[in-house]
This record gives sequence, C-alpha cells and structure tokens, in this order.
Amino acid sequence: MKILPECYACTMRQTLSAARLVTDDGSFHHRCLREAAMILARAREDMTPPEVGEEFYRMVRELSGEDDPFRKQKIRQNEVVEVLLPWLRETVASAPDPLLMAVRLSIAGNAVDPGSQESFDLERSVTEAVGEEAGLDAYPALRERLEGAGSALFIADNCGEIVFDRVLIETMLEGRDIEVILAVRGAPIINDVTELEAREVGMDGLCEIVSSGMEMPGTLLPRTTGRFREAFDGADLVISKGQGNWETLEDAERETFFLFQAKCSAVAAVNDCRVGQALLVRSGGSC
Repeated sequence: MKILPECYACTMRQTLSAARLVTDDGSFHHRCLREAAMILARAREDMTPPEVGEEFYRMVRELSGEDDPFRKQKIRQNEVVEVLLPWLRETVASAPDPLLMAVRLSIAGNAVDPGSQESFDLERSVTEAVGEEAGLDAYPALRERLEGAGSALFIADNCGEIVFDRVLIETMLEGRDIEVILAVRGAPIINDVTELEAREVGMDGLCEIVSSGMEMPGTLLPRTTGRFREAFDGADLVISKGQGNWETLEDAERETFFLFQAKCSAVAAVNDCRVGQALLVRSGGSC
C-alpha cells in the first residue's frame, strides 16, 4: 500500500509518541516533529508507510542516542503476555477447530502495537477474537495449504504479539511434518521483534530464526537478506503478521497469507472493513 494523505498525520503522531518515550524534554519533542515534517516533505508518493516510518524512527534514535528506545517496553510486553500462555494453549486445545482458534488469537495479539495506535485494549481484542467470525474468509485456503506443506515461513511483527504467534506455530507443528522458519527484523524498530526478543520467548526451540534484514516496520523484498528471500521464495506456505508487513508485501508475486488488524481508517478503507477488524487476507485480497 502506498502512502496516503492520512499517513502524514499518523507519522507526526507516531513521532511525538516515540519522542515522549525517550524523554520528557519538550524541546526534544519539538525538534523531532520538525525533523519528521522535513522527512514527510521529501517523501515520494510511491513509498509505503513503513518506508517512511523507517526514516523518522531512525531520526528519533539518532537524535536521542538511544539504539533501541522501545527495549524496556518490548521486554514488558513479552512478560505480560507470557503469563497468558497456559490459558492460550488451553483455549486452543479445547476449541472445536484448534487451528482456527490459534489463528484468531494470533490476530488478536496484533493489537499490541504502540506504533500504529497510542493505546490498545488487548483484553477486548482477545475476547472478540474468540467469538468473531468475520474477516477470516481465507482460512479454508490457509488450512488446505498447511496440510500439504513441508515448510512454512512465518514473518513476525511485534513483541507481546509474538507470544500469541508462538501458540499458532505450536499448533501448526502439532501432528504435522513441517519445518517452520521465523523471520524477524534485522534491527530494533518500534516494538517489533528482533532475534533477541524471539529467543527470549523461546522461539528458537520451535523453529529456525532468520533476519529479514529490515530496519523498518515492514518487509521490502528487494532489501531483504539472501536467507530471507530464499525462505520466502522456497517455502510451501508463507504467513505474514501485522499491518506493516501487509502494506509492503501485498503486491508480492507469490501467495501469502496476511494475519493482522486494520488499525487505521486508510487500511480499513482499502480492505472494505471496519477499523479494528481482524483480517486473514490472501495475497492482496480483501475481507
């Protein structure tokens, strides 16, 4: 998805949120906003929102001297959600269709996102995920592909959310002869998962972890690592988490299943759904 007029206002909000996380100094906030405005002024209309996000989050890091301003928040998000692991596993195991429930909960976990929204209600997201049917029209195709797959690439998104994804990957592996590769960001960006956070929640015990090479909240194929591209092209099944990955991969030539929530009016309009809708979209389709 290319940058839309609504993305400009969202960029300024995200910049201020990130700057406030670094310091309470109002002069620093003003400086970051001025720099963000200049970034937006030179942004090309064919750029995706995550490409623009890469520039202004890098600017905040450089001005603050903080390599990972969200590090403490990422640790806390994973710790909070890990407490839910027994309940998540039990909920999946007791469902009539465990895979479907694991998919729903994985999408619910996409609510943990300080980048696209200043606040989020994880409890509400989980409650809605357990009972909601809308937006998951591509599920039968996903299940069919999984049953015939010997390998899968799972492109991760946020911390906190990754614990929900762990339960989905556990469910995918159960009773199936399939190898799952987990792709993570190549460097810290917002609260997105890097190899460090993936290992901290035990993902290395389930699957191979590879770096996408990305320093943006998305996945731009021409800039990914050779190992990532090999997995993306060669896997029997590709699952992509999060709105930013959808924004950058929706036009990819190969079939991809996108699991995310429509977190803004622009994305909701493109997918013809309500803001907050849980979506399971296949290769550029809609809900």
